[in-house]
Amino acid sequence: MNENILKVLNSKADFYTHNLEQKFPLILDKIILMWDLPEFDSYLNTLMLDKRDRQRQGFPPEVASEILRISILHTEQFGKTESGSWIDSSDVRVN
Repeated sequence: MNENILKVLNSKADFYTHNLEQKFPLILDKIILMWDLPEFDSYLNTLMLDKRDRQRQGFPPEVASEILRISILHTEQFGKTESGSWIDSSDVRVN
């Protein structure tokens, strides 16, 4: 397991992003780089919400699920940023 990813996940190995790491390593690298930046939620918004011509395929369900968990963890650690999260995690907790 990648130590940088584990650090972002607060060493929660059971939330490790295996699918994202294998299928979309460049996206995961950018998530790690942006983890504590105010633009983090905005970046996830561009990944998860299609504001273009609807020609995107979308992520496989297992990858989308990992991105969702990452977003929830980030919101729990840092709160919502000015751009807001693409999800409302007020009722969702990741333990």
